[in-house]
Amino acid sequence: MKESRLLELLRCTTCGTRLVESFERNRPSLVCAGCGRTTPVRSGIPRFVTTPEDPAGARTQASFGYEWTHFNDWQQSGQTNFNDYFAGTDLQALGSSTVLDAGCGMGRHARQIARHAHRVVAVDFSQAIDQAARNVADLDNVDCVQADLLALPFADDTFDYAYSLGVLHHLTETERALSNLIRKLRPGGRFRIYLYWKRHGWKGQLLKIATVARRVTTRMPFAFLKLLCFVLSCALFAGVVLPYRLLTAVGVKAHEDWPLFVYTRYPFNVLYNDQFDRFSAPIEKRYDPEEVKALLESAGLINVDIRPCYGWIAEGTKAGPSS
Repeated sequence: MKESRLLELLRCTTCGTRLVESFERNRPSLVCAGCGRTTPVRSGIPRFVTTPEDPAGARTQASFGYEWTHFNDWQQSGQTNFNDYFAGTDLQALGSSTVLDAGCGMGRHARQIARHAHRVVAVDFSQAIDQAARNVADLDNVDCVQADLLALPFADDTFDYAYSLGVLHHLTETERALSNLIRKLRPGGRFRIYLYWKRHGWKGQLLKIATVARRVTTRMPFAFLKLLCFVLSCALFAGVVLPYRLLTAVGVKAHEDWPLFVYTRYPFNVLYNDQFDRFSAPIEKRYDPEEVKALLESAGLINVDIRPCYGWIAEGTKAGPSS
């Protein structure tokens, strides 16, 4: 941990009691003052997770650990991606806020939002947390924690603002994870989420083809799948993205709803990264807007706003006692 300041936020995932630092046998750890449970600290990062017992959870954890270790340059998507995901957010209001990045991956959003927030806690349940820590190492107001969204090591009502972008649709227990996240928000705090959208008509048919392929690709060794995704990405970039760019250059009106059009604004590696993401994680849920609204409201959010952004960006406020 960069500073013991993180201790004021951390709680035992078993009994909810505060943790204290220990250096027994020169091995740093956190010990619960209540039940005595020990949490190791490696490379300055508290580690509250183990490998999940269920195959889907284990594959998901390993998949994202591999992905964000190999696709680890936050500048590839950088400001463009941040602007898309946080459009409409009152960033100035975060100046005194404690922010939770739930499922931080390589830490690209934590790094970007740290410029606006008082402090940021970036959480991921995979080995990606090590890459995130490297990507935010020069920032004094970001701490990294390896933890499961189903068992977050924080007291309820801790954070002023929280977000989870491209994460919850990969979990078996999406609703439970979301409810757990909202409990960590203070009443009146805001939560932002990005979820995959359902596609209908011919676009939906294209997704069905990808879904059939995923039955095979989600079982492949990561290195082999990465190679296949590189070949696929080359074909998509040459056959789809470059023609889009040419059409735009000669004055043809662009339609952001066109499949893969978003990649006209990014370098090749972002397309490559996203293809690996699409075909590696074993669980992929998709939503219509009314389903997103119902999901967030059932978790205790009010004033939910939803907008399309190559998926759905939604934000709501945690209801207070008088709401």
